[in-house]
This record gives sequence, structure tokens and C-alpha cells, in this order.
Amino acid sequence: MASLTLAALACWLAPRSRYAQALHWWAAGAVLASGGALLNVSQNVLPTVLTLVVGNPLMALGVGLLIDGTHRLAGTAPRPLQWLVPLLCLAASSLWWGLWSPSLPSRAVVFSLLTVWLMGCLLAALWPLRRRGIGIGLAFVTVAALLLGGLMLVLALHALQGAMQPVSTPGNAFNTLIYLVGAMTFVAIQAGLILVHQLLIIEDLRLEAERDPLTGLLNRHALTSRLPPTLAGWALISVDVDHFKRINDTHGHGAGDRVLAFVGQVLQRHLREGDLAVRMGGEEFAVLLHGMQAATAHAVAERLRGDLERLAPEHAGLPVTASLGVALATAGAEFPVLWRQADTALYAAKAQGRNRVALATALQAAVP
Repeated sequence: MASLTLAALACWLAPRSRYAQALHWWAAGAVLASGGALLNVSQNVLPTVLTLVVGNPLMALGVGLLIDGTHRLAGTAPRPLQWLVPLLCLAASSLWWGLWSPSLPSRAVVFSLLTVWLMGCLLAALWPLRRRGIGIGLAFVTVAALLLGGLMLVLALHALQGAMQPVSTPGNAFNTLIYLVGAMTFVAIQAGLILVHQLLIIEDLRLEAERDPLTGLLNRHALTSRLPPTLAGWALISVDVDHFKRINDTHGHGAGDRVLAFVGQVLQRHLREGDLAVRMGGEEFAVLLHGMQAATAHAVAERLRGDLERLAPEHAGLPVTASLGVALATAGAEFPVLWRQADTALYAAKAQGRNRVALATALQAAVP
């Protein structure tokens, strides 16, 4: 009932989520795995062909859909062979050691080891999401999956020692523990996956609130939380599209939006890990580069200017140029001061004819 309730919750969330396909896969997987588990515990009540040959593969299919749904949540390609092969192995072992040549220990070992494999595949599918603010959810699923995997290894050892008894044996404490903990961990895995989904939605909303929707760059508000404790060793490039008002007046605001989006793409292309690109407002942009000397920062700004001019006709649909100002932070410098220095250099570039890079002078860099 708990598993089916969580499946219903996943279905209810799906129409409201950008990850609807993952939720649908999880819901279907939970229903199938729960159905397979119910068949499995009905041994000696229902025909063996249903309890083993259908029940065991059905559980593998359910977990397989959980794995595929997780791949879809992470944006990675599903790998159906990861669970289709175990499913076929379970079907074959259930048929052989359940009907044709009954062997409870052999069946238990195969079931246990394949369950451990499926838990590993589930965690591997979640791993690409580890840096997207889902730490608590990932830990929740990991603990439950490891507990279930460990339980299955204990079951395999128990079977290899010849101590296994049929599920229907009255008063068998070991079987009761296996099924109780197995059911609880599966429900915990479902709850953890839904928690991962909710945390991912929250992280996506946070990132969207920090991004300018037109250019994909950070907005000015987000910059405040991303600035390092000290700007010493950083360079700031101020970028301003030349004659942007004329572009809007001549070609329309749609063309202006295309130009701004194009500028955002070019700036992002030149970022290294740890660098920041921000739309400060209108046609003004800022690029913060760490570990930069004056000559290197000037060279980066020149490459930016050249790419904007060279690529604009093809990607923006009209000629575009920009003026850029470069300033280097000194010890104790704050962003407003650095921005003012870079902006002063930018206006110097405009005064010199636009479509060029100007470097803030050492005198400017020393002015508070």
C-alpha cells in the first residue's frame, strides 16, 4: 500500500513537472515491482508459474523502469540492457530451478546477486545529478539501496550454506526479516527518488531566478551571491553593444533580442570554470575572469570583440560590434569600484571610435 501510494503521488506530480516522463516511469516501475513481490510471497498459494516465473521477472522489470526513469531525470541515455539481461536471467532461473529442476538455494543466489546489480545500476543512474543540489535525496536513496543490496548478499550466503527454507514455512524468522526489510527499503527508495525530484525542481527554480532568460547569463542580483570573498587577482571586462538603440529602431526589438542572445552565447563560450558572465542590464555585460594579468585579460577581451564582430552576421542576422573596457582588481577592491573602472575604460573605447578594447590605466586602478 505504501509503494502504491507513492506511485500515485508520482503520477499526481507528473503533469506539474518538467520531468513528467521520469515520474511516469517510476510510478509504473513501483506498481510492477509491488505486483511481482505480492506474487512472490504467494508461493504454495498460487501456481509456481505465477509466483516465480512471472513474479521474479516482474520485480526486475519494475526496478528496471525505476532505473530508466532515473536516467531520464538525469538527462542521460537509458540503458535497458542493464535490467533486461537480469530480467531474462531471473525468468530462466525461475523456470529451471522453480519448475523443471527445483533448487531453492540456486534460485535465491541468482535472485540476490541480480538484485545487488540492479541497485548498483540505480545508484549509477543517479550519480550524474550529485552536483545539482540533491545531496539529501541522493543519500536517502543510497542508504536504502545499500541496505537492500547488503541484505541480498546475506540472503545469498544463507542460501549457499544450505540454510534456506521455503517462504511458506511457518514461523521462519529469517524469511520474515528478508521480506520486511526488503519491502521497507524499496518503499524508502521510492520516497528518496521523489525527494530527489522535488529537490531538483527547487534547484532548477533557483537557477532560473539567477539567470537572465534572454541570454542565459547570470543576472545582476545573482552576481552578489557569486562574488568571491576577495577580487584580488581577478579581471573585469565591461561589454557594451555599439549603437544598440539604432539596432532596435532600425530592425525592431526582435532583432535587438537576437543580438543580446548572441552576445550571451559568445561570452559563455569564452568562460573557464570559475569565471562569471553577467548581464548587468540593457545591452551592458560584465565578464569576471580569475587569475588574470593585464596582458592576458586584454587578449581575452580582444578575442571577445573579434568573435562578436566576425560571427554576428551569421548568428545574429546583422552586423554587430561592441566596445569593451578591462580593469584589474587590486587587493581590497570591491566590485562597484572595479565596475566603475572598467566602465570608464569602456567609455574611453567608445570615445576612440567604438569596436575596440580599452584597458583601465594604473592611475584609474588605484582610485577608490
